[in-house]
Amino acid sequence: MRGIIFASALIAFGITAGLSGVSAGESLIDLGGIPQRHTAPEFSFDRFFDTRKLGQIEFAPDNQSIYFLRDDGHATNVFAIELATRNMRQVTHYAESVSEFFIDPGGRYVITVQDIKGNEAFDLYRYDLASGAVRRLTVTDESDRCTVCGLSPDGAFVYYAQTRNSRGASDLWRGEVVTGSKARLLRGEGRVFECEAVSPKGRYLLFGELIGHSERHLALLDLTTGRARYIMRVPGGNNIDGDFTADGVYFRSAWGSDRFRIWYYRFGSRTPKPLKLPFDNDVDLLSLYTGGRVAVVTYRDALTGRTVVFIDGLEAPQVFGLPPEDIVDAAFSRNDPDFGIVSVGNATTPLRYYRVGRDATELIYDSNESGIENGLFAEARSLRVPSFDGLEIPVHLFIPNGTSAANPRPAIFVIHGGPESHLDPLYMAKLQFLANRGFIVVLPNVRGSTGFGMRYALLGNGDWGGAHIRDTVEVARFVHSLDFVDGDNLFIAGASFGGFSVMSLITQYPKTFRAAASFFGFTELATFVDSWPPYLQRRLFADLGFDPRIDYLRNRARSPLYHVDRIRIPLQVHQGANDRRVPRAQSDRLVERMRELGRKVEYFVYPDEGHGFTRFKNERASFERMVAFFRQHMQRHNENVEPGVTWYPGANDVR
Repeated sequence: MRGIIFASALIAFGITAGLSGVSAGESLIDLGGIPQRHTAPEFSFDRFFDTRKLGQIEFAPDNQSIYFLRDDGHATNVFAIELATRNMRQVTHYAESVSEFFIDPGGRYVITVQDIKGNEAFDLYRYDLASGAVRRLTVTDESDRCTVCGLSPDGAFVYYAQTRNSRGASDLWRGEVVTGSKARLLRGEGRVFECEAVSPKGRYLLFGELIGHSERHLALLDLTTGRARYIMRVPGGNNIDGDFTADGVYFRSAWGSDRFRIWYYRFGSRTPKPLKLPFDNDVDLLSLYTGGRVAVVTYRDALTGRTVVFIDGLEAPQVFGLPPEDIVDAAFSRNDPDFGIVSVGNATTPLRYYRVGRDATELIYDSNESGIENGLFAEARSLRVPSFDGLEIPVHLFIPNGTSAANPRPAIFVIHGGPESHLDPLYMAKLQFLANRGFIVVLPNVRGSTGFGMRYALLGNGDWGGAHIRDTVEVARFVHSLDFVDGDNLFIAGASFGGFSVMSLITQYPKTFRAAASFFGFTELATFVDSWPPYLQRRLFADLGFDPRIDYLRNRARSPLYHVDRIRIPLQVHQGANDRRVPRAQSDRLVERMRELGRKVEYFVYPDEGHGFTRFKNERASFERMVAFFRQHMQRHNENVEPGVTWYPGANDVR
């Protein structure tokens, strides 16, 4: 979640194929048994809700149970499974969603992080496991937030970062869990500190200082002396995912490379060094457990991610008798490497969770509680599509059962947010819901996406609304040419930066898609930038390549709001009333202008949401509304197309 705008992305799984030198219209995608598979009946959104994965798994201090995040049908709460009986119970019963939690080493309480109004003003709460009593530990105003570093080894203190001055600075704090008293450890003084971890023995606090786009320094605060020193502080260095080993710190950094590698800093040394792994790939995620004895590493493998588990060294991954290509994630005990949970799944299979370690590997939870047979979920295919300048764009397609040249399907393009994000091929309930409604779901990782090297990720800098939009159009050309796709019915949806991308595309290439949906998308760059804290504005300038509040002409050229008159297709807009990242005014002005021009637009404002959905009822309503909207505007093949209009990707564009 370190992207400038939180991604609201759907994710997937597939196989790879190259497209270099292939002419348009030549089908390269092997459908395998998809045409012969039984076409699924339409299942409700609630049924797909019952296939969702578990969030943030943590072991209880006695290793007899695991805690995790799960939606209870209203909001995300903390749940637990007793490993011996596999019985699940709900721990917290909050009306507002929990975004993160920490278990007291003594097993007395849970520290939860919650955003009450959906405006990202996160605060910390203590939930007593014995009595159910709740105590608020921090109080931020609506323009600031808290993030947790961790708990002290005895559970007496919680360490956290808290912003102030409308997030213009951030300080490090220590809070007393029982009394709620607090002490400031390090004052930001115009700097923005972010939490990483607390050392196992409680001496050090690892934190980051956010400098700007793709630059973040890493530092240690000695909690006994109050002195801080940087362990990685180089211009352009992006150092993240830090955590402690027994004698130092592991972290991810792309310093001196086109990819993220794992680096190691030994206490007392002058400089960190990169570590050698069994693979030489871009490292996507790093999590440490049991004082660094267990490392869970996700790295890039061609078009997708692979997750591996190392125990007592980074030489040989452990697979625990599970299919290595299907390992998605893992979590381990904080005090014993023989207690772990490994999740396994693929595009067609919701995640299964296995207990691994000292005893034999055993299934403890299957997330498919829907009653839907796994064979009824959509399969995926992955490939690279050459763009207008030859750059290959990684793309995933989720294809419903029964799809063939004789039974072509409409397609929905889902554009990820970020822009520092990507779409990986893993099971996703919302994506499967769309496929179950008969749509091929297309997930393009356009230039500027992460996960494909630093050079690829930086290609979008200074060009928002530019080449990445043309990438999507080129992918649409290719998808339109596939014989199993109903090329007259291509639709597009995106959230956050993806919503901006949707609006940029339909104003520049108004006849590529038949209808569009934008979720929490910004439309006017100057006011969007002006609503952000000053330190984040600097990051936005780096991405944009200019200050839109000063450069009037470029702002007008790249802000979709000023080109609404070019829109020729129906649009649906979804907006949270409490959104701080993309203020509601961004969508209000767009819809007002479209209605003045007589354009077709549906507008839904969610009064209890911010930047993204935290309530199941709203998420369900939004997806059902989008599907109904696209179906309403689908061209039936016995109908005539609007006179003078050619529905073909890129046709009659305005560029």
